[in-house]
Amino acid sequence: MASDPASRGGDLAPTSREAEKTPVNVDDAQDVEGSGGEEFKAVSGLGARPECFKNTFQEVAFVFMATIAMATNTFLTGSTVIVTAAIGKDLGMTQSQISWIAAAATLTAGAFQLALGQLADILGRKAVFLFGMGCFSGGCLIVAFAQNPFWMDILCGVLGLASAMVVPPAIGILGAAYRVPSQRKNWAFASFSAGNPLGFALGSIVCGIAARIFNWRAGFILLSIIWAVLGVASIWIVPSVEAFEPTTPFKTRMRTALKQFDSVGTVLTVTGIGMFTAALTLGPDDGWKSAHIIAMLIVGFFLLVSFVVWESYWEHPLMPLHVWRDRNFSLLVLTAILGMMSFASSNFWLALFMQEVKAYDALNVAVHLLPQVIAGIIWNVVAASILHNINNTLIMAVGSFAYLGANLLLTFQKANTIYWAFIFPSLIMNVIGADFQFNVTNMYVMQSLPIHQQSLAGGIFNMLIRLGSTVAIGISTAVYSSVGEAQADGGDPVVPYRMAFFVSVGLAGLSCLFLPFMRIGTQGNTPADTVAAEEMTASMGLVNPNATGETGDEKAEKRPVASDSVKEKE
Repeated sequence: MASDPASRGGDLAPTSREAEKTPVNVDDAQDVEGSGGEEFKAVSGLGARPECFKNTFQEVAFVFMATIAMATNTFLTGSTVIVTAAIGKDLGMTQSQISWIAAAATLTAGAFQLALGQLADILGRKAVFLFGMGCFSGGCLIVAFAQNPFWMDILCGVLGLASAMVVPPAIGILGAAYRVPSQRKNWAFASFSAGNPLGFALGSIVCGIAARIFNWRAGFILLSIIWAVLGVASIWIVPSVEAFEPTTPFKTRMRTALKQFDSVGTVLTVTGIGMFTAALTLGPDDGWKSAHIIAMLIVGFFLLVSFVVWESYWEHPLMPLHVWRDRNFSLLVLTAILGMMSFASSNFWLALFMQEVKAYDALNVAVHLLPQVIAGIIWNVVAASILHNINNTLIMAVGSFAYLGANLLLTFQKANTIYWAFIFPSLIMNVIGADFQFNVTNMYVMQSLPIHQQSLAGGIFNMLIRLGSTVAIGISTAVYSSVGEAQADGGDPVVPYRMAFFVSVGLAGLSCLFLPFMRIGTQGNTPADTVAAEEMTASMGLVNPNATGETGDEKAEKRPVASDSVKEKE
């Protein structure tokens, strides 16, 4: 029997350094001792329902709630982008201030993801999740009463922080509950992954309808009501799947948080990311040669470099650097981030294009974005069906080229071009990239850290997504503003948007460059399937493209992990 983690000087889980030295076998994860007996049973086909769920209804309801959590930030982005023109006119905002409406929320969501992921693992995933849902609901209500550009941008930043509270604990519970590879896990993670691309379109539709009937403030009031209802329902729906023993007192958890929480790393990431992205957003209006812009870029870059150095020394890092030694991990994340940067930027400018050039009102924009929601659901079903039997490198390639094609289509449109010619196929193709690449990368990232760090694992990937999205919008805003200023007063209004779309084309093109170096097999096979595949490929003298996507040499080099929550059965 494994020792009680709470009995070792208050530590609730092995340190990241210890985790690198202690091996874990996938077979051990099949026989995890829970409070009610065996938590998992080895089965074929879909896989067994985790014991933390009382019935299938609770399981489905929680996966839906986790999907909502994943969609929270992009839902907010879609809600704000759809009414940016109305907000800008009502509050007298400049183009840079309008860009900050979406960028502020994405920035704070990304900057705090790592810290909140670590806190969720230490203090309690369910508690942090419920607190985040409440904060988001209250924050939306406050934003509805913003009276000037300054407070609008600041409050959107606060909303981004609230949205960051719900993602790490949701993915932490999901990863810990579905710890054994199976098709059931694939479906759960595919549903969760759908929240990221679908949140934008759904947010646009919900707030578009509210703005059409009332005004832009009504959209935020509606969001407040929706998240309040979901937060209350979460009390019963969300299971308690924690990284510590159920009997661990709250005081012990607080002592562990004070001892293990990476406060220095948090300060470095928040200030570094904040300064760097603020400079990118303010640069077009204030001038790139301005002293304060140059200073923020330099200081922000220095702080981020300092963060990386600090993480190599701190015993409980926010960003375990050893995961980046896995070549496939690094290439997967880099490719997915570039793709999501392309996706976020093109969605932002497409919504603005339809408002400013096409003169669509909020509801019309929402209706025109609806095909992305429908297509996103379909492509996620496809992703869940193929992760375990189609080479995941091929899936990543399809995603990258879908991004590239979708954004190229947007560069050809003119002010009078019909919707069906370019915008409609672009929406369908863009979400292919988002769904396919997020599913593959998210599954791989979650398998790269032990069970007691699942919230942190989710925080790493989502932090990079949010940061990348903010940087992409900042770069495209700089291009848009520069081209707009260079044009004469009677210039073509489509040209600045076309150049902004070319930024997305460039990002999607960059994501294609890393594909030849990936060696990812299939993911989501049951342990029995994986063993059979290993035996077959070994007998043939071949390298096994296993469930974690490692080649034979990489598997030997990769550090083993462990979790005290995985106990050997007596």
